[in-house]
Amino acid sequence: MFSFQSLIHQKFKKLKNRFNITFIIAFIASSPILAAAATSYPLKITTPNGTTLIKSKPQRIVVLEFGLMDELDLLGIKPVGYGQNYPGEGDIPDYLKPMAKNAVGVGARDIPNLEAIAKLKPDLILGEAAYISNLSPQLNKIAPTVLLNGIYGNSDEQIKNLKILAQITDTESKVPAILSTYQGIKSKAETIAKKGGKKTVLIGYVTPSGIFKALTANALATSILSELNRENVIKKTERTQVMDLSTEAILEYNPDQIIVLLTEGSMAPYKKLSTDPLWADVRANKEHQVYFMDRDIWARSHGIETLEIMYNKAISTGFLTAKPVANTNK
Repeated sequence: MFSFQSLIHQKFKKLKNRFNITFIIAFIASSPILAAAATSYPLKITTPNGTTLIKSKPQRIVVLEFGLMDELDLLGIKPVGYGQNYPGEGDIPDYLKPMAKNAVGVGARDIPNLEAIAKLKPDLILGEAAYISNLSPQLNKIAPTVLLNGIYGNSDEQIKNLKILAQITDTESKVPAILSTYQGIKSKAETIAKKGGKKTVLIGYVTPSGIFKALTANALATSILSELNRENVIKKTERTQVMDLSTEAILEYNPDQIIVLLTEGSMAPYKKLSTDPLWADVRANKEHQVYFMDRDIWARSHGIETLEIMYNKAISTGFLTAKPVANTNK
């Protein structure tokens, strides 16, 4: 016959065991390292652009788009080859140069040099579907090729790409920490932007001849601006994501703020634009609301790391609080 004390002891022991099991299950589920299983190869990757069989963990990757290069960087993967800007517009974004230190440029991202790629003997090629879908048959003859959608996608699309690349490269355990950092930076920027009030924005770069190339409604920057309580005044979409604007047209849009994207940090094209007498009448210029940022970041790169740089720059320049900018027209 059990005593009252022994009965209580047995009940407590059962509850303790249940608690330990529950704790272990919760710990495993919440631990990035334990929760992410190692990738098993061969691996089939299916995207809207097709299915690719990857026989083993890639060791020699050629990446033809900055956004995908960006996400490989976050995952700690270094490529053997990479797609570049057009001649005269810089090689690749500065923040990606360290990870590409020992890699080889293989030509422009949308028209890569197939012979240069083949010489590198890659075991995987990554590219932007909107750029090189037409080259998929030739690329697949060189190595398994995965084409993802990035340049027309919002931040959700970038996160999706990050997760696909992590699966391919067996680095899924790194994703939770990467996304936690990203969400923290994004939330901070959104909070500041909300306090600053809603504003209209024109964003684009200036050509050497002084023509303003505005980013259109389907550019990634437009969706990022929307997250930051900013509305792109350009509602038109273009395949190239840019459209020409005369100074007269800029005056007609008359945005609250203007972001001028600099190529290789050069202010010379903007200086040429600012000599137009009509520029003095542009409201954003008169109210010192013209901000200068990196074209590589806002118009060419589309990855998670790029987004973090965008948010941080929007904060540090005073763009989100409409902090007046010193006169740069002189």
